[in-house]
Amino acid sequence: MKNLYALLLAALLVLGLCACGGRTASKETTVPPTQTTETPAEQLSMYDLSRAMLGATTFGEMSYVSSADDGAEADFAYLSDLDYEKVSQFFLAYAANGAGNADEIAVIRVKDSADLPAAEASLKAHLTQRASLYATYDPTQSEKVEAGTVFSSGSFAVLLVSDDNEAVKAAFTSFLQGK
Repeated sequence: MKNLYALLLAALLVLGLCACGGRTASKETTVPPTQTTETPAEQLSMYDLSRAMLGATTFGEMSYVSSADDGAEADFAYLSDLDYEKVSQFFLAYAANGAGNADEIAVIRVKDSADLPAAEASLKAHLTQRASLYATYDPTQSEKVEAGTVFSSGSFAVLLVSDDNEAVKAAFTSFLQGK
């Protein structure tokens, strides 16, 4: 009887060790919740990018909307006519008081680089519309809007209207290189 208890105890010990070994192996093959399998470019924070770009020159009070907000698709429709399903991320920072200040920064990140020309074209159309608006609404800001620029880089289409577009563009480039 003593041998039977010893045998049962040994069997339970072996089963327990086998069961623990299985859990350990599965833990090693899964990604812990605090880690991600995304590449650094996919982890890019549009908010941090906007802060870097806004810090490149002097802006007045700016409002901010992005793909992370509730109602993002409706906000995006103000900026671009690009199909929202093609957008990975976006942000728009614009002068909180549009009267007397045409400052605006927009960045659209597309899911597929084949959609980049359409994203860039939509930002150019937005810039043209803004130029028409300021030409009649606030001619003092017309020159700034007309000097606005649209460019693309990687999977991003970018619109800049500021007192120093080159500094803001350099901040954009520097931020992406640091990621």
